[in-house]
Amino acid sequence: MIPTQAGAQAPAQAGRRPTVGDTITVVQRVAAPPGALVQPRPPGDTLVATWLAPPEVSREGDSVRIAYTLTVWAPGRNDLELPGAILVTRDGAVDTLPAARVRLEVTSVLPADTRPETVPPRAARPWVPRADRTGLPWLVLVPLALLVLAAAGWAWRRRGPVPPPVTAPASPRTPTARLEAWLAQGEAALVVDHLATDLRDAPEAEDWRAAVAAVRFTPGAGAALAALAREGLARRAIHDGGGT
Repeated sequence: MIPTQAGAQAPAQAGRRPTVGDTITVVQRVAAPPGALVQPRPPGDTLVATWLAPPEVSREGDSVRIAYTLTVWAPGRNDLELPGAILVTRDGAVDTLPAARVRLEVTSVLPADTRPETVPPRAARPWVPRADRTGLPWLVLVPLALLVLAAAGWAWRRRGPVPPPVTAPASPRTPTARLEAWLAQGEAALVVDHLATDLRDAPEAEDWRAAVAAVRFTPGAGAALAALAREGLARRAIHDGGGT
């Protein structure tokens, strides 16, 4: 057996005893060595009290505090039994602590000096309505929504029509004379790149574009690019209707 001490105490109710139907907290303190695990066992419901929540466990120095939340139902003095908690130490030893008893003094809600059997039972109270149907929200929300729509329409009319999108002007085409000068300087690849841009929408130049793509980045293709550049200049002149 592991040496432990267990005790329980009834709650202090600020100088008064709890009455039937009150929710109270009963505290039990268990001496436990450091590192030990204390697992409380919840008691079952009785005619004396009803347990409302699982016990709350917290460490207080060399002991463990177990708090039971319950509602009391039986007036007078009643002994309440708390099942012994389970204690597990660091070395794996398991022990079940002895049960603890606490004395509860509960005050009756009936008038003093009145025998319970002489008090007639009261009729059941009516159900409390969960909702009250009213049109007040519509009277508030509908005018507010109309006001928001009117403000949005006024702001839209004040802004005016949406201007058409501004398109960037097309970049000017390189003059033919400049392309011929580049070709004379041995810049056939540059001339071919410019002509490929100018003829990208010309269906009749599709075969020319395919030929350019086949040799554009081939090493030692200077002569082929020069020939394609001259052919491209002729095709652009035809595509432009003979203009330069």
